[in-house]
Amino acid sequence: MRGWWVISMLALAGCGEHQGLNPNYRFGATPYGEYLAARETALTRGSDPAQIIPIALPAKAPTAEEIAGVSPVPVPPTMGVATRRLVARKPASQAAARGLPVTSTGPYPGSTPVLVRYAFAAGHAPGTAIHARPQGSAARAAAACARYAGTDAAQMAFLAAGGPRLDPLGLDPDGDGFVCGWDPAPFRTAQP
Repeated sequence: MRGWWVISMLALAGCGEHQGLNPNYRFGATPYGEYLAARETALTRGSDPAQIIPIALPAKAPTAEEIAGVSPVPVPPTMGVATRRLVARKPASQAAARGLPVTSTGPYPGSTPVLVRYAFAAGHAPGTAIHARPQGSAARAAAACARYAGTDAAQMAFLAAGGPRLDPLGLDPDGDGFVCGWDPAPFRTAQP
């Protein structure tokens, strides 16, 4: 019985036209509603419908100044778009504020490289077991390390695969978070 009541209420709700807030698109006694009725009649009879769609005011088009960007249109903060008046913040300001060294060369000048950031975040010495690796094997790690061009490449791959918490590549059998003989000490000093 209750199911029929819900179905009947949904059917009644679906019978009404959309009555939104925009006066341009109401079907009632508006110029647009009359246009829709005339268009339906023309289409069912096989004649050409009207080519001009009426709108009800207020309809506001952007001005030439708004289009040119002189007076920016307000953007909701959730869209992630900044206006021209905002100045981009340098990414180095956060890293420098935390005492991390930043680089002035390479593809991202003013940033802190991933290995430098990790070396500072992991303050322990190599060989100190931090994570349990019950399935770790030194032979498997040596074979896996041989696939990389160097220790930096292996450490980057380890971090990209979920390290140091996870070790799906089998590079960290002792659980210290440093793989294939990678030493964090040179990265803990100031970078050029």
